[in-house]
Amino acid sequence: MQTSPPLSVTELTARIKQVLEQGFAQIQVSGEISRLTKPSSGHYYFTIKDSHAAISAVVWRSAALRLKTRPKEGQAYIFSGHLSLYEPRGSYQLVVQSIQAQGEGRLAAEFERRKQTLAERGWFESQRKLNIPTLPQRIAIITSTTAAALEDVKKVLSSRPAWLHITLFPCLVQGEQAIAEVVAAFSRVQQQTTMPDVILLVRGGGSMEDLWCFNDENIVKAIVDCPIPVISGIGHEIDTTLADLAADCRAATPSNAAELCCPSRETLRQQLPKKHVLSMLLQRQLQSQKQQEQQLQQRLTHHITRYKDDKYWSLERCNTRLQQYYRQYIQQQRRLLKQHNQRLQQLEPYQRLRQQTHHYYHLNQRLLHHANHIKLQQQQYYAAVQQRLLQQSYQSLHQQQQRWQALHEHLQALNPSHILQRGYAMTTNTQGQIITSSQGLHSNDLLQLHFHDGVADVSVQQVQTKELPQP
Repeated sequence: MQTSPPLSVTELTARIKQVLEQGFAQIQVSGEISRLTKPSSGHYYFTIKDSHAAISAVVWRSAALRLKTRPKEGQAYIFSGHLSLYEPRGSYQLVVQSIQAQGEGRLAAEFERRKQTLAERGWFESQRKLNIPTLPQRIAIITSTTAAALEDVKKVLSSRPAWLHITLFPCLVQGEQAIAEVVAAFSRVQQQTTMPDVILLVRGGGSMEDLWCFNDENIVKAIVDCPIPVISGIGHEIDTTLADLAADCRAATPSNAAELCCPSRETLRQQLPKKHVLSMLLQRQLQSQKQQEQQLQQRLTHHITRYKDDKYWSLERCNTRLQQYYRQYIQQQRRLLKQHNQRLQQLEPYQRLRQQTHHYYHLNQRLLHHANHIKLQQQQYYAAVQQRLLQQSYQSLHQQQQRWQALHEHLQALNPSHILQRGYAMTTNTQGQIITSSQGLHSNDLLQLHFHDGVADVSVQQVQTKELPQP
């Protein structure tokens, strides 16, 4: 049997390296860091372990400079990278490209899910966002009283105009309780007698878990429903929350949020025009006011003239309409007088007596005519009823005769004597009971056969029974 030549250690290690590095070119490993070292080269060396196993790991200096999360001894992370084999010692290690805290992957996926859901509702659309006022007078700040962000905002606003009225609405800005407190703070802002011109929602930097409350739907809805423009300054510029996406304006930091809400005094001072420009503007304004006053005076004089003319013509129209009304009233009264005169003539006693006599005569003629007509109708009706009664009597009598004949024939057909005349006989025992079946008969039993013309006494010699067909 021919066998292959043995492999050298270098050849075996090369094959293992090829299989290992190709099979695990991109993997993720979760575990806890131990024996973390960072030499002057800038690399990270540590061990990733869990309760049953451990593996060596390294973060090269080029990758370490890009890490968002710096590894700490004893902390659990998710490590992304590939396996590599160190040939001189024949040991393998995980070459880490990125590190994220345990749970950040789940939070990132949940963040994207919530972002898509709220975006479908239109909460992040630019069309619904409010404009930030250019020169606000009242500013509301929603943050924690112990937050460093509050001091940053105060420092920036101290360089703003002195007319600013700043009100703090304290609340927690981290943890589960922060959600209800931030929403309550928005509610308190809107319940103020004089509502602010703009709201600053600020919080300093932190991890994704620290800022997670600002991804809650209740806080986002409070921002969307708020009738006051909201500027968000949450975390650093690289941090993005759903509250930032829903806000009317997003600032990179809390200090930037204070800068965006109102320009500084120096900026406003630079925007003010010079004295001679103001003088020219004032003269132009005065000249314009004089011209407007002259125009208004001319319009007023013209309006008074037109008002007098309108009143004069209105008086003339009223006078004309009054005369027409009196003429129409007199004509109407004359017509009424003529109508009353005609009615009085009709009510004269002799005239009324003649009309009533003529009316009664016509009523009497109509009554006689109707009486004769009704009498003739009643005679015709009674004759028709008498004729119908006779016809119905004849028909009923004929039907009763036919029915009696049918019943008679049916009774005749059921008469036993008629049946016996057709050749049948009726069998009884000595007690006179009718025998209808051969069952119960025995030899030497005495029976009587009844015919239509007599009776015969017989004796049973033998009984033969037969099985009847099943129905």
